[in-house]
Amino acid sequence: MLVLSAYTVAKGDTLFGIARRFNMTVDEVKTLNSLKTDALRVGQTLRVKPLGTTPTPPIATPSNPATPTQPIQPTNPRPTWPTTTTPTQPAQPTTGGALGARQQFDLDMRQEGGFKRYFLTVPLLNGSTVMAVMRDNLTNSRFMIYPEGIMYPGQSLLELDLATIESVGLTPKQARALQWVSTHEGKFDAINSYDRGIFSYGFIQFVGASAHGGSLNKLLASMKAWAPSLFQRVFQRVGLDVDGGVLTVLTETNRTLTGDAAWSYVQRTVPLYAPFIQAGFDPTLVREQLRMANELYVVPTLNAAFVVPVNGVNVRVNRLSDVLQSEGALTAAIAICINQGIGGLMRIFAPAIGAVASQRQLNTTALLNQVDERAVLQYVAMTATDERTKTRAQAALDSGLSFQGE
Repeated sequence: MLVLSAYTVAKGDTLFGIARRFNMTVDEVKTLNSLKTDALRVGQTLRVKPLGTTPTPPIATPSNPATPTQPIQPTNPRPTWPTTTTPTQPAQPTTGGALGARQQFDLDMRQEGGFKRYFLTVPLLNGSTVMAVMRDNLTNSRFMIYPEGIMYPGQSLLELDLATIESVGLTPKQARALQWVSTHEGKFDAINSYDRGIFSYGFIQFVGASAHGGSLNKLLASMKAWAPSLFQRVFQRVGLDVDGGVLTVLTETNRTLTGDAAWSYVQRTVPLYAPFIQAGFDPTLVREQLRMANELYVVPTLNAAFVVPVNGVNVRVNRLSDVLQSEGALTAAIAICINQGIGGLMRIFAPAIGAVASQRQLNTTALLNQVDERAVLQYVAMTATDERTKTRAQAALDSGLSFQGE
């Protein structure tokens, strides 16, 4: 007769996570504890199988049978994990359907004082594996509103070639600018899930929350449209999809959630971070991050209209690209727009261009394209009160990219 163990539910626990930890299925945990829903409460005691027991084989979904394989065994919490890729074969799911496919993502958790540390094993599409080490309860951030949310800086160091970047709709000069920004702004697999964005992802943190633009929905829709087979393999296979430009997710109880409710479910379900990390290491799916960066930031930056004050004369500029045209200047403008938005970009660049143009009496629209672009960025770097703006302007100056007349 099997002797059962007791487990006390902690903050952030889910039925899926508990089942994985004790080598059980979700249905086994629910049946053993007479649970009618997947809701848990902190302090609740659950009966579970001792570690090392063999789970009851679940019934595979006939419409999407999975390849049978040995279940991934839970491991003991480890103090440290490598952050580089190691050659291995991707783990295969042990049950059918999306819930079974999620079992390829091995999750360990360790309580450390007032927070949890997570160790998520992610098999990549190229056959290697990465370990994502994360923690919750980020009390050091003034932006934290979800204590169970995490900050994962990412590990993907992909650098796409210029031809690939141009293919999303850029000129060679614009592609070189975006290539530089993409390798200096953030990692392609980075994730934040503790602030108002609910779930943010990628090198410029595309946002899930609809109230903040829902740009991550647009990114997933772009992946689905331009790389459908990869999108199916990475996202749809584990129950994530986009319908009408909005995220959908299949829960452990076979419910489908949409929109912000879906993002909130993903935020609370750490194994579902894994497909996003997978996508951050695939060049074709990363290309879609750059496609959306072009649509959401590069094109608006290039076409931004503003007024430049030159020696008391207000000079109307119809497009920023009529004035700033070099690789270095475009790089700085794109990076600052990503961080500050179009309004912030114009508040920064209009007085900077005006100050430099005033020195040479460039007081017409036609003359402004002769402005010293390097001097404009030096002005921004010297006068910006926001350290993030100052850093981006100086980085572009130090980038080695060309400026007008150089």
